[in-house]
Amino acid sequence: MGRRRDSGETLIEILLTVVITGLTFTALIASLATAGNAGNAQRASVASDVVIRNYAEATKAATQQCVAGSAYTVAFVPPTGFTAIASPATTICPAVTATQVLQLTVTGPQGFHETMQIEVRTP
Repeated sequence: MGRRRDSGETLIEILLTVVITGLTFTALIASLATAGNAGNAQRASVASDVVIRNYAEATKAATQQCVAGSAYTVAFVPPTGFTAIASPATTICPAVTATQVLQLTVTGPQGFHETMQIEVRTP
């Protein structure tokens, strides 16, 4: 009668399989989370860019009827979660031969800042 060997997996083989499988799934989940966060950041950046461009267009439209030395009003309401400011905050039309440089800044809900410089002229 010969000796019969138990054929099966040892505890070390099972543990190594569990560890390798766990590391694989952890890396997969981490990469999916990173891709999701990058997508959200890109969307927020594009949204901020759209808002600042709309703000610049509203400022341009407000100055189309400017008379030198008179005030103009920018009719722009930023979307929820966004703030839009102009620096300097003056809304007086410049002299006919002069230009006024405005720096527009939009801050988005996730802290994204977009900045744009525009020149305001009296037509």
